[in-house]
Amino acid sequence: MYIPSAQSVLTAGLAFTGTLTKPSTVAEGSVMDYAVETCRDNDGNTRCTKPFLVTRSTCYNIEWSTEGVVTHTTAEVRDAGSDELVFYRDTNGEWTAEKGELVYLDFKPKVPATGNQTVDYKVKTCE
Repeated sequence: MYIPSAQSVLTAGLAFTGTLTKPSTVAEGSVMDYAVETCRDNDGNTRCTKPFLVTRSTCYNIEWSTEGVVTHTTAEVRDAGSDELVFYRDTNGEWTAEKGELVYLDFKPKVPATGNQTVDYKVKTCE
């Protein structure tokens, strides 16, 4: 017997009300890149986003920028429950969720000696 989780009930409810069908901002803010492998470092800096809900088969546009002239940061979408990598992106662009789940973003510096940069990010549904 299938018993739906609270997350799937919430996702279905939001989809039913039309909340998830209009282009809208899902998550935005600023965090430090993930040069230190923890969401909150010893100095209290936040290094990954707050979890946000995505819906199966929905397209999301992920945009981010970092400080500095020579920086390159990639975005990783991770499952909030298991920390499993769900999606990886080198540049701003679109991602279609394969299932409804609670996820978060972390940003990894790819240029040596450029870590500890502030990353401004925005995730919105595609138009």
